[in-house]
Amino acid sequence: MGAGSKNKARVAEKVANEQEGTVVKSQVCIVAAGVCVLAAVAATVPAATIVTSSNQTFIGKIVEETPTHIVIRTESGTVTVPLVTIAMIERDADPKKRGIVPERIQPADAPKAFGRAKAAVAKGDWVSAGSLLAGLLELPGTSFPHENRLAATAALATCYLQVKDAEGAAKAFTQRAALVAGESNKQRLLATAEAIENANTLMGLTIDGKTVSSYDEAITIAMIWKVKQLLAEAREIGAKATKLNNLEKLDEAGKRIAAKLGEADLYSPGFSVTNREAALTSLADNIIQAARKAVQICTAERIANISPYWKTGGTSLKHAMRYNNYTRNYLERRMAAEDGLKNLKTFATKAQTPGIYAKRAEIAPLLKQLDALQYHAKILGMPSADMPSVQPPRIRLIVIGSQFK
Repeated sequence: MGAGSKNKARVAEKVANEQEGTVVKSQVCIVAAGVCVLAAVAATVPAATIVTSSNQTFIGKIVEETPTHIVIRTESGTVTVPLVTIAMIERDADPKKRGIVPERIQPADAPKAFGRAKAAVAKGDWVSAGSLLAGLLELPGTSFPHENRLAATAALATCYLQVKDAEGAAKAFTQRAALVAGESNKQRLLATAEAIENANTLMGLTIDGKTVSSYDEAITIAMIWKVKQLLAEAREIGAKATKLNNLEKLDEAGKRIAAKLGEADLYSPGFSVTNREAALTSLADNIIQAARKAVQICTAERIANISPYWKTGGTSLKHAMRYNNYTRNYLERRMAAEDGLKNLKTFATKAQTPGIYAKRAEIAPLLKQLDALQYHAKILGMPSADMPSVQPPRIRLIVIGSQFK
């Protein structure tokens, strides 16, 4: 082989080696890229599930939360979900974030552990402080005295609130309720636990739209929440009350509302006085709604059945009996509505809340309509049909007797 041929062979071999190296490097890069992709996928291991009001589900890792939206990184990309469209969020436990777990503490070490817990609270190390406090509260009373338990439950509640653990915070308030003296103190603490159990954890931990992050803050906000709940319950009593055309029944409903509203004074002294009219308005709403319905039904019934059958009831026993069946129900309904409205005026004066009657402009027109419904409709064939000034006959039952023999 000549020198030229040998040089060509060397060049060819070098090119082949370089191509082989390129292929190997490419394969390494592909493998590395695959590892990167796998790492990226691993980084988006589902940490939360978001369900929207339109029943769409997004599973992934929440990477951003704002007052208007949540950004979730899913295996199919990053999605921005408006907060107003979110129906539910389920958050998986983050393995990197350790929650409050009661620490095992020997009785003899209680004083030192309590000191460490205080120091952790001062530093804002809520998990460490909470774990120590929860552990101390599991000790017998001889090892951890009552006064320290009171302080521990309050501090523990704050620790749970800081880490947004509603269940733990509610438990801490319930524990404290068992320790305090006085029934009123117990009830206020249990109301706080109830409010926290019903807290919104969609964005942090909020009660009635207000963020809760400390023991004192929780009690203040919970008291407002509780009185609103009691006011709603009082109004529900009024909304569901029946037979309000009977003044005695109306008075009974008023007393039940007052008693429920009185419970609120434990949480906000004087609340029952300032909100008495707001609660009793539910009775007025109930009575007025019933009167409107009665007017609507009686108006239609009078035209469809009452007056037509009255015209023919004098000559037909069958029609007279049918007229009486319709009329009996009609008269009872009309009278019940009228009595309900008149009772409301009496009740409002007696309950010292005249506004629940005087402020309702719709009552006077309703009474006028009910008064008109005492009389037959002006239909063709009646003596008053063509004479506007003549009052139609009053609606009464037909006395069935010898006229049909």
